[in-house]
Amino acid sequence: MKKLDSYLSDIDLIRLRRAKELSEVKSCFASSSDRLPYQVNTKAVIVLAYSHWEGFYNDCIDVYLSFLRDSGRTVSNTQWSMLAGIVSTELDRIRDRNHSPQARLEFVQTLSVLMASDFSGFQASIVLARSNLDFAKLKQNYQILGFDLAKFQPKRIRIDKELVGWRHQVAHGDNPDLSLADSKCHIKFTQDLILALADQFQEAIVSIY
Repeated sequence: MKKLDSYLSDIDLIRLRRAKELSEVKSCFASSSDRLPYQVNTKAVIVLAYSHWEGFYNDCIDVYLSFLRDSGRTVSNTQWSMLAGIVSTELDRIRDRNHSPQARLEFVQTLSVLMASDFSGFQASIVLARSNLDFAKLKQNYQILGFDLAKFQPKRIRIDKELVGWRHQVAHGDNPDLSLADSKCHIKFTQDLILALADQFQEAIVSIY
């Protein structure tokens, strides 16, 4: 297992790279008045900002799960709700067999084995962003991870309306009302969210190490 500082540094390095890229976006595209047709500059900022928000979240998941796998800890002794990433395959098997009594019995019989599982078989997809990291998805993932959502509660409206909502509209060819959009503020908001994510994942690693 790597030293604690190595996992923390992995997150810091990724965050700093993304923060620098966002700063370059601000320099290249952000302006107080987007005079290009169809507000192309502002739309570019919105799409790039969201990509860094989702991308960094997934980066943190990768580092965190790598740390948990390396630790050799069992899932049930780390965070009970993370068992969702262990039993998902077995639950799918029950569904595929039409929830038959035999399938349910076999699931119960495998529970003792699943309860002792480490993170080597954890299904990362259950806590990844999956191209829609709005507040509801973040909340669901945080419930599985056992993280406190308090830092993001005051920002939930801006996350859904501006960071995610505008991006979805632009990506699908719509023309959202961006008359009040401030590209510099949008990038600063994204950088602050990324910093909050970094702090939270690093705190979780430190608390377990």
